[in-house]
Amino acid sequence: MTALPARICGYTPELGAEIVRRVGVGESIRSIGRDPAMPAAATIHKWLSENPDFAEQRREARSAARRAAASAHLELIEARKARRKHDWGRRDLYAVEIGEAICRRIAAGESMVDICAGPDMPVTGTVYEWLRVHPDFSDMYVLARGVQAELLADEAWSIAKAAAPTTVPVARLQFDVIRWRAARLAPKVWGEGDKASGPTKINVFVQNFGDGEVISGPGVGER
Repeated sequence: MTALPARICGYTPELGAEIVRRVGVGESIRSIGRDPAMPAAATIHKWLSENPDFAEQRREARSAARRAAASAHLELIEARKARRKHDWGRRDLYAVEIGEAICRRIAAGESMVDICAGPDMPVTGTVYEWLRVHPDFSDMYVLARGVQAELLADEAWSIAKAAAPTTVPVARLQFDVIRWRAARLAPKVWGEGDKASGPTKINVFVQNFGDGEVISGPGVGER
């Protein structure tokens, strides 16, 4: 087992000067006493009580350290104030061309998440901030969402036409989801408005568009 080095127990001016130096840069007596190459904290406090000159040097060093810490804190506050005057990281990079590109892709059916995942596109948070501060972009966005809702309505119609007796449950689920999405995008056109007081029941019929015969649906075959 390796023996621990003996702790320093005798005061010397050189040792006192080193302790004062470390106190001057912000170290505490307890921190200095944890250093195996220095005397224990209890020993340093004993020296301070026995040596008035050493105690005075330590007081001056501690006061200087506190003044330096307060000055550094004030400088940090002033630096933060200066950064607030310059709106770092918040420069508005909106351009009409970017807004038009986003709206074209929304109108084509893409989601905002997919669009903003591209390396040449802003993040979603930036786009929504642009919608808040740029009325022209906001107007384009509303129109694009309306077009997207129309496309969804067409998609729902295609699903309904392609449904067969064996695929009615799946077709009904797809139709409901698409209809809900369209109502979210264009509530004035596809929403329920004041009519909806609870869950809406949707009847899905499968019709042969050749001769007009209804193949399946609520009530079909009951007569």
